[in-house]
Amino acid sequence: MKKFIILLIFCLQLSTYSQENFEGILKFKIKIQDKTGQMTDEETDIYVGNLQTYYLKGKKYKSEMNGILKMATYHEGKDTLFTKMNGINSLMYSLTDESEEKVVSYEFKKTDKVILGYKCELLEVKTNKGFHQYYFNKDLKNSPTAYENHKMGLWDFFNEKTGGALSIIQISDVKDFKSSIELISVERKKLDNSIFVKPDLPVIKMPKD
Repeated sequence: MKKFIILLIFCLQLSTYSQENFEGILKFKIKIQDKTGQMTDEETDIYVGNLQTYYLKGKKYKSEMNGILKMATYHEGKDTLFTKMNGINSLMYSLTDESEEKVVSYEFKKTDKVILGYKCELLEVKTNKGFHQYYFNKDLKNSPTAYENHKMGLWDFFNEKTGGALSIIQISDVKDFKSSIELISVERKKLDNSIFVKPDLPVIKMPKD
């Protein structure tokens, strides 16, 4: 059960960009290290995956992982995130307007990092759980108010401080795990709203421990 909950935490953290707000598909390479000792690096690669695909449109998004659990999350633009996993005939929900992680301090830094032609700025954040490095470029952004109430994953904080810029690289080191995501593909396109509609399955609350 502990390993299952850790997998869910990974998924939610990862689920978890021009002057025109981004709409389209973003792909990231991901790497996760479990600090609890419940899973090896190889197991996280197998179960969670090493590739994350985001579909983004305004306040709505969908995330898919390529691991054998086929984790998919659906955010329909309100205050709830729904998670579907292979082999489980139900959706697990979490409230995105809640977070136990609190910002202690933050600092902007200049960098020489360039990803897919985007020159990155860096926002470093210390919290009560650990720290985050958020690399961004304001040419790749969403509306500054799109996630103002999305406290899960500190999306509201990053959104506010960067003017809506989306992450190009994000490195996190918190109590239970380390993770890194890096943008590898950007496809601007109009997305049909049906992409963000969650499957018609029974809904249960996401377990915490």
